[in-house]
Amino acid sequence: QGFAHNLIYNTTFIQAVQRDRLYQPSNSMEQHSDDKDIATTPPPTEDQESTGSITSSSESKKKTWRSYKNPIEAFLYITLGAGLSFGAGDNALPFLITYFVGIPLICLLLRYIWLRLCRDPFLSQRDTLSGVTWEIITTCPPNLQRTFPTFLYWAFVVLCLVGSGLGMSIGNNMVEPSFFIKLTYNGFGSLLVLICSIWAMDALYLAYLFLVADKLQGRKGAAQDWWYRNILSNNETVNEPPSVDTTVQSGDFEEETVDDNKAHDTKQAENRRSARVRLAIILVLYIWWTTWSYNAGHNPNTLELSIPVPRLPPQCDGYRLAMASDLHVGSMAGIKDAEWMVEKLNGLEPDAIALVGDIGDQPVNNVIRDKMRPLASLKAPDGVFMTFGNHENSNGIAGFRKLLREESPFAESSLTILENEHAILTKENTDGCSIALIGMADWSGKAGIYSDAVAPDYEKAIRSQHGPNGSTIDAGEPVSSDLPMIMMQHQPHGMKQAATDGIGLQLSGHTHGGQIFPQHITLLGYDGISGLAEFDVGSEHGPSYLFVSEGVVGWGPRLRFLSQTDIALLTLRTPEAMKEEGLVPDLSASVATIAMYFAIVILPISVLMCLVPFCCWLRKSSCSDDEEDFDDLTLKVKEELQDIDL
Repeated sequence: QGFAHNLIYNTTFIQAVQRDRLYQPSNSMEQHSDDKDIATTPPPTEDQESTGSITSSSESKKKTWRSYKNPIEAFLYITLGAGLSFGAGDNALPFLITYFVGIPLICLLLRYIWLRLCRDPFLSQRDTLSGVTWEIITTCPPNLQRTFPTFLYWAFVVLCLVGSGLGMSIGNNMVEPSFFIKLTYNGFGSLLVLICSIWAMDALYLAYLFLVADKLQGRKGAAQDWWYRNILSNNETVNEPPSVDTTVQSGDFEEETVDDNKAHDTKQAENRRSARVRLAIILVLYIWWTTWSYNAGHNPNTLELSIPVPRLPPQCDGYRLAMASDLHVGSMAGIKDAEWMVEKLNGLEPDAIALVGDIGDQPVNNVIRDKMRPLASLKAPDGVFMTFGNHENSNGIAGFRKLLREESPFAESSLTILENEHAILTKENTDGCSIALIGMADWSGKAGIYSDAVAPDYEKAIRSQHGPNGSTIDAGEPVSSDLPMIMMQHQPHGMKQAATDGIGLQLSGHTHGGQIFPQHITLLGYDGISGLAEFDVGSEHGPSYLFVSEGVVGWGPRLRFLSQTDIALLTLRTPEAMKEEGLVPDLSASVATIAMYFAIVILPISVLMCLVPFCCWLRKSSCSDDEEDFDDLTLKVKEELQDIDL
């Protein structure tokens, strides 16, 4: 586009020369010597030629540096990453993924945010994030009109990063997280909400330009013009006023140049005004969605569902099972969150309580002992049962086993740990009511990367019952196939096999419902995202069900964008009773599930659109020689124009 622009401009100049009859034979020079509209240019002096040669040499060096700059930077970055990976040991693969994928992606996202918040509304298209940042550091006093928005942007980003670092370090040593950690760590999470706000505004504006401005208002190419100007190129020549340095000018031509400059300035001002309107909408969306996400993360819903369980005896019909998962007692969840969960679960007055993993999320020390102490107050007639999740495994599963099985006050409480074990629920010893509750170890123990962690073992679980003081009793015979079976498995994997094995209901957590969009796309491989799902494997007893809780708190920032914290009260019903009453299980898709499918569709499209700037960068690099040839040709034309006899 830049080449075409310059070519059109030079063609216009030549036409102006011909129109004004600036080109005359040499013998007509005298008759036009008094014409004031035409200026003659004397040949350059030796000093001017020397200055020109120095300038040409300097420009040549700059062009050479620009041509090698990107390859040199890429080579140094790759070399540094390869060298550091050798010192990572067993963590070399995660390090390489973080270094070569995570860091570049973060840099691109930070640049994307800056373009929309700072450059487009306040700066020129030629400005870059690194250039303006360097100007903030090196200019004293800085130009506030130019640098203040970027300074505020970096201050916000740095505070968010500091908050996340403090939250994951000293936050574990606090019974309650401090206000500063809450504010900045949640601010770190809100960066994803901010990116979604900007993306939504870009998508709406591009759709408006394409459907309304281009198609209805007749402004052909409006969408393409905005896309190229704001997305594809950060070239310094984009939208810059045309300028041809020549000493051969006419009055008409000077007027045309001035008019072009005025039109350019007007267009730039219009672009900035439009960008400021979009910035205001982005900030409104960001504040609205962040407030919504904060409330969703701090005010769990109470879900009440009726679920038909195959082989459930009529005497057990209406059994009330309360469930919670993913409390994540640690940096962002303290003793108050544990007390709230205990009060809420006890208030539901269930027959039994199931805690399905990731209740603790830091190495066991005196601080987490205090934070988890309220769990000893959980009470239900048939007992309180808990399985471990991947975060207990990663933070030292042996410490959690000892804490919850042997130490006071948990050893004296009704809390029972089931790790590849089962218990029998009887609805307060009701005759004919027996339900096998099977607690499985987490799937993360299968990898063998966490010390003392064990893999899930279904065959062992149906033959082993929990005993006193954390012991396990080998029953010898498996659970009777006539009993209804409910499985507690932290991660929602393996449901089809579980249904084939006779499991009527599986309780899971782990997913957090994606927590903050667009992380939902990472949940694609799970058997369920949130809510209730049906699995029909052709059993004569009917389909089995999987219920996935989105968690009481979650990991990291306490924000939930397109997800919702929850606890659940599940009423177990016989299929016959539900059918007789005309009831059907609630299999409606949750917001988190819909968001996951939306992410699956929209993220690949966004990635493809983001690859366009990279392709343009490659094209620009490949065309650099052609650009130099064009510049040489332009210079030669100018020199020949200087030799024309006027």
